[in-house]
Amino acid sequence: MIRDSVTLAEIQREWAGVGALRQQLQRSAFASAGITSGVHPSALVNTAYNLPFIHAFAVLNIALEQLKSEGHFVCNSHFLGDLLQCSEKALPWCDFKLIRAGVKLRNNVAHRGQLLEQGDCWKYIDAVNAEFSAWRII
Repeated sequence: MIRDSVTLAEIQREWAGVGALRQQLQRSAFASAGITSGVHPSALVNTAYNLPFIHAFAVLNIALEQLKSEGHFVCNSHFLGDLLQCSEKALPWCDFKLIRAGVKLRNNVAHRGQLLEQGDCWKYIDAVNAEFSAWRII
């Protein structure tokens, strides 16, 4: 779907970074599962999992910016929520409602510090992954 091979490769590298963060966090969480301290381990793990969640939606923003620049849809903004809304009817979304919900949660994390639980982070990262797969980005 993205025609610019250089930008496509960059988006693929960025997405690989999301996967690498996810794997590293899973290994770290597993390795530290037996360690007890004054900090509740699940709270610390949930905090860490928000990093790849934020990164996933940053990569989505880059992809939507590129699709906009290639003429797939028109939008006068570079903000993720606006790009999403402008692209709703123009792109073949697998689950637009789920992605839109993820963008709202991403805004809550990024702008209000309202962290998601680990499972929710994975749910929305997987949703972005499904879109990228359907669009042949990854």
